[in-house]
Amino acid sequence: MTKLWGGRFSKDEMDPEVLKFTSSLSVDKILAQYDCLATKVHVQMLEKCKYITNDEKDALVNALDQLLEKIENGTFNAEGHEDIHSAVQAFVTGKAPEASKKMHTGRSRNEQVVNDVRLYTKDSIAFLVQLIENLQKEFVNLAENNLEVIIPGYTHLNRAQPILFSHLVLSYVEGLERDKGRLLDALKRVSVCVMGSGALAGSALDLDRKFVADKLKFEKLSANSIDAVSDRDFIVEFVSALSLIAVHLSRISEDFILYSTSEFAFLDMGEDYCTGSSLMPQKKNPDVLELVRGKTAHVIGSVNSLLVLLKGLPHSYNRDLQEDKKHLFESVELIVSELKIMAGLVKTIELNKVNAAKALEGDFIYATDIAEYLVRKDVPFKDAHDIVGNIIKMCMEKNMMISDIPFSELRAFSESLEEDIYEYLNPEKSIKMKKTSGSTNPEFVAKEIAKWQKALKR
Repeated sequence: MTKLWGGRFSKDEMDPEVLKFTSSLSVDKILAQYDCLATKVHVQMLEKCKYITNDEKDALVNALDQLLEKIENGTFNAEGHEDIHSAVQAFVTGKAPEASKKMHTGRSRNEQVVNDVRLYTKDSIAFLVQLIENLQKEFVNLAENNLEVIIPGYTHLNRAQPILFSHLVLSYVEGLERDKGRLLDALKRVSVCVMGSGALAGSALDLDRKFVADKLKFEKLSANSIDAVSDRDFIVEFVSALSLIAVHLSRISEDFILYSTSEFAFLDMGEDYCTGSSLMPQKKNPDVLELVRGKTAHVIGSVNSLLVLLKGLPHSYNRDLQEDKKHLFESVELIVSELKIMAGLVKTIELNKVNAAKALEGDFIYATDIAEYLVRKDVPFKDAHDIVGNIIKMCMEKNMMISDIPFSELRAFSESLEEDIYEYLNPEKSIKMKKTSGSTNPEFVAKEIAKWQKALKR
């Protein structure tokens, strides 16, 4: 095993149990390509600053390129090392024994690992933004293809008012857009190069930090070497953003689970995203959506774990920070998987327009439309609310619908009611009457679909 430390220790090898306990390789091996790329730039900087020769730089870069090729084709075996940095050092030492002695000049693993994680997080954000946009496109397509479908809108899981199904679907697009914004905002605090910070105090060598930052496409340099090696705020912020993505996907899943049940039966989804029962032959279970909902707990748990990990640490580097990456990597892996799966699932959704129409047959769902009808006739809203409430109360007592009430009896509730009131007991009229921007009016929803199609066209 190649160690990046020794000297004052009398033993060359670590106790196997201690190595097993302290090794982070099983987790941080995902950083191998980033460690190689950052090390290549570090080596180029050392040559630029005259700490290694051009020949030494070429030997090191050549060895690192060979390692990158192995990483890319999956043939790099890093087992038996303390961490990914030691594994990379060992490989390069085997290829360029003398030059490799200078490869770690002017840097510490304390800064190296943070830099690698920042590179990983930058790439992850870019990929996640792309996946979010892919899912948004599928929702917009679903909305456009079902623009005429009206369903009951729900509050407290009770039928409230008619809405376009497309309007509901576009609400998912809005939530995902905020998720994308949080990721891009977090990127400002991720894209910080910490190389040159050393273990905590910086370096006495004249290193070119800007060269490294520019080559690795970081937006800025860290300003304080102590903060640079101990800061994990960017990980907490990123995983927090991932937890909100998970929550949004969970809530969307819950909608689709409910609407696919026989009690609602508004939609159906492809068999590839469902399973059956080992006992009940008739079952088609939305297991994929249930797992999307259930796995949200892992990401939320990761945010909490990271905060607990950090809350008692003194400043500068502590080995406790080794435990941050597991929560980061697992959260990214899960959200990437869920975004891909949800995009595929949305493509398979088919609406049952007949069942949606049946759910709108009860007149009570138009109660707010009647109240606003009265308001337009100068009835104060509180009075209008009471009038309609009394109408509903009578209907419930007599087990009848509003449309069943003769106009002479209906007018007894308010002289402002006229015979055209029955026209308002209609889902198409209900949604077309909406006048506020952002509402479920078909014209507004169509414009929103067009807006999103333009925004997501790339």
